[in-house]
Parts: sequence; C-alpha cells; structure tokens
Amino acid sequence: MTGNFDKVVAVIDYLGLNPNINEYKGRFLLQKITFLAQSLGVSTDYGFTPYISGPYSTELTTDYYSQNEELSSHRTNYQLTASEISSLDKIREYCDLDGSLALLESTSTFVYILNQESRSEDDDAFVRSKALKPHFSDSQLIIGMTKAKQLLFREEYLTDELKQETDIWEKLE
Repeated sequence: MTGNFDKVVAVIDYLGLNPNINEYKGRFLLQKITFLAQSLGVSTDYGFTPYISGPYSTELTTDYYSQNEELSSHRTNYQLTASEISSLDKIREYCDLDGSLALLESTSTFVYILNQESRSEDDDAFVRSKALKPHFSDSQLIIGMTKAKQLLFREEYLTDELKQETDIWEKLE
C-alpha cells in the first residue's frame, strides 16, 4: 500500500458513498473523490496523473482492489479532522456525487489543471482541458471550470474591495 487508504475509506464513509469497484462508476467515483479530497487538503499520499477519465492513480487502484473488504464495509480507524470535514463538505456542496459523471470528470480535470498550472489564465486552462477532453462540449467544460474554482476558492482570497462588491451583489438579489 503506497497511499493512505484508511483515509479514503473515511472520506467515502463521510460522504455516504458506497462505491462498488466491480462497476466502472464505483471505480470512477473513488478516483475522482480521492483526488478532489486530496486537492482540498485531505492528504492521502496518492500520486495522480491526467488520464482518459480525468485524474487517475494506479496506486489507489491497487489499494482499492487489495482492500475491497475494508472499503465495502466502511471499516476504518481514521478520524477525519474538522478541516478535512470542511473540505469534504465543499465537495458535497459543489459536486453532484449522484449525478453526471461527465461533470465530475470535467471538474476534477480542471482542479488538476489549476493545481498544476496555478498561474494559468482561464483561457489557457480551457484550451488545455479542451485538448484533454475533446469529447466534452464547451458548456460541460465551462461548468467544470466554475465548479473547480468554487472548490479551490479560499476565504483569504477575498480582499476588502472584493467583499464590498459581493455584498452589493447579494443585496441586489
């Protein structure tokens, strides 16, 4: 085992998921949720690379096949921290975990791109994602980029000027 699969099981348990690794959707969810959780601060120590269906870890694949019983029974000794729970709540809020696999793929791909190329402009990230996901429509990519930005957004990014502007917009609603 190369990563921290105990944390992965805790993540899946907290999110109320029950992925079946004998089905594509179950394996897909494990890969994307683990990647997103790790990107938001739940250190699982898996290495991810771009792949056909978005970020993918061969080490994670090895671990979920070798520890399927722990996964299916949600057996873990790991207790999530408050910070990790906050990260998982963001995933729950911004990702439709029971919905479109394409949206989850698009979102996780953008998170990967934005993490790898932190100085990337939106247009550059869009072009890069279009090259990785030519089968996705522009709207699927734009929604994925928006979701990725929501996931990666941190309160400390808000300047006083930006806070005032968002307060004005909220009052107008």
